[in-house]
Amino acid sequence: MRNFRIEEIEDPLVRENFQRLIEFFQAQPVLQGLFKHFQITIPQAVTNYRYRHGLGFQPKDVIQSSLTGVGALTWNYASFDKEYVSITTTGPCVVRAFIGRYEEVNQ
Repeated sequence: MRNFRIEEIEDPLVRENFQRLIEFFQAQPVLQGLFKHFQITIPQAVTNYRYRHGLGFQPKDVIQSSLTGVGALTWNYASFDKEYVSITTTGPCVVRAFIGRYEEVNQ
């Protein structure tokens, strides 16, 4: 999370409100990681389909937000690398997901 210099805020009420906002956002697990949202369209059944993610690191986590179409989908986590995620489907589908890596933040 970005470092804010709240100590420079002169008004004590404004400073306290900013501190509360920072604490709230720091408590949100997804915001403690490095995630990017993707929409991936897969036109047919595929096995070990490699999708280039462009994150610059090996993702470890997927938060799937939707899956439409007739295909079921499996994320092949063991095959993720710095360039690609791997997906297997049973038919055509569109998946939307946050892909990235959750990192525990020590406070």
